[in-house]
Amino acid sequence: MLDTDIEGLDPKQATEYVLAFITTLKQTEKSVAAAQEDTNLWTRRVTLARSRGDEALAAQAQARLSDTTAKQAALEAELADLKAKVAVLKEKLARLRMTGARLVDADLLLAQLEMLVGPKDALADTMKREEASSALDDLKKKMQGSA
Repeated sequence: MLDTDIEGLDPKQATEYVLAFITTLKQTEKSVAAAQEDTNLWTRRVTLARSRGDEALAAQAQARLSDTTAKQAALEAELADLKAKVAVLKEKLARLRMTGARLVDADLLLAQLEMLVGPKDALADTMKREEASSALDDLKKKMQGSA
């Protein structure tokens, strides 16, 4: 099942599902903002260490800056993915609310019916067609004989 597949849910379940995605989106936005602050902090620290001439400290700060930059990039990619999914989910939810949930799953109903009744008897159907064809031929012969 895809993250954006809500067709099998009723409107209430679909709303809760979309709301969970929106909550995750908001939390990810906060995480991106925090990661941006960390990146800014370590950028300033690298600059400070270099301005003081402490290259060892600057190298350590640069390593932390690289880590925070990578974390921020990953969070931004996740945020972009979530934004796209939430947009799709909102559109599908609006359609689901307008059309209403499918009251009966036709495929499930057919499968249940086949389990109860068994598979279609193809031989019986073929024999009925042959019997009808034979009766029709007999009727045609009778009609031609009396005409």
